[in-house]
Amino acid sequence: MLKRKKIILILLVWVCLFATQTHAQAQLTLLNYNTRYGFQGDRALMDKFVEWVNVIDPDIVAFQEMTHFTQSDLEILAKRYGHHYAVISKEYAHPVAITSRYPIVNIQKVTVNLWHGYIYGNIKGIHFFVTHLSPFDWESRKRDIDMVLAHAKLLPVDAGKVIMGDLNALSPSDSAQYGELEVAMAKSEGRLEAVSGLSIVEGKTIHRNNLDDTKIDYSVVGEVLTNGFTDVIAHKHPDFQNSVPTESVRKKSSFLRRIDYIFVNDVLTPRIFKAEILKDELTHRMSDHYPVLLKLSAD
Repeated sequence: MLKRKKIILILLVWVCLFATQTHAQAQLTLLNYNTRYGFQGDRALMDKFVEWVNVIDPDIVAFQEMTHFTQSDLEILAKRYGHHYAVISKEYAHPVAITSRYPIVNIQKVTVNLWHGYIYGNIKGIHFFVTHLSPFDWESRKRDIDMVLAHAKLLPVDAGKVIMGDLNALSPSDSAQYGELEVAMAKSEGRLEAVSGLSIVEGKTIHRNNLDDTKIDYSVVGEVLTNGFTDVIAHKHPDFQNSVPTESVRKKSSFLRRIDYIFVNDVLTPRIFKAEILKDELTHRMSDHYPVLLKLSAD
């Protein structure tokens, strides 16, 4: 009996030490999520998200498509999962947003000359950018990401920087997956989009322009990588991981793509502890995008 108690005690000590080590390694947890029109305005779906995200327990959440949310709505939602700091970029069209367990300082909401715009803020000494690029025009995406990168270049080179969002852009690291997609995309090039003129796109007239001279454009993600950022999913997963479409909206004609990203600069790259595109029974149904998770270890 004494020997058995001693073994149990050793096991308990080992579990505690492992839990402490794991917590130290994963000191900061980030989540990026395109919520599909603000959870489609479905309160029951928001309740399920809150239950789910409380289990994930992220320190920082970046959102895209927080449609119909106000600043007050975002704050109420965020407090339900323990985040008392929240910022939304605007209260119309497709805003981006960020919530945090820790104070968000030096906040900037940049929307002029951009598709959906971006939020910049500093959290625990790390510089964060949250953005959402055009799904229709590669040249618009390129202009927007150049703006984000130009802003990032103004910040100290020895500071941690994170870019999070739905870039609606494909990565050169996934190019082997997209041969048939390129053929399919060619069929819709130049098409007038049905959302043209609507408030959701701020009255813009939109013709599809996603191919650069008949070829898939990889320059948007390529530019981020060239500027010293690491794609955390590609860094941890050499095999292809899709972020769209989710199982609930997938059709036989659908192409699996990865357009949702978290990038970190070279200061933070050594701290990448875990990176995942989260797929479970709930994320299959909550949105047309899967969330992206990053855990950064301690300094």
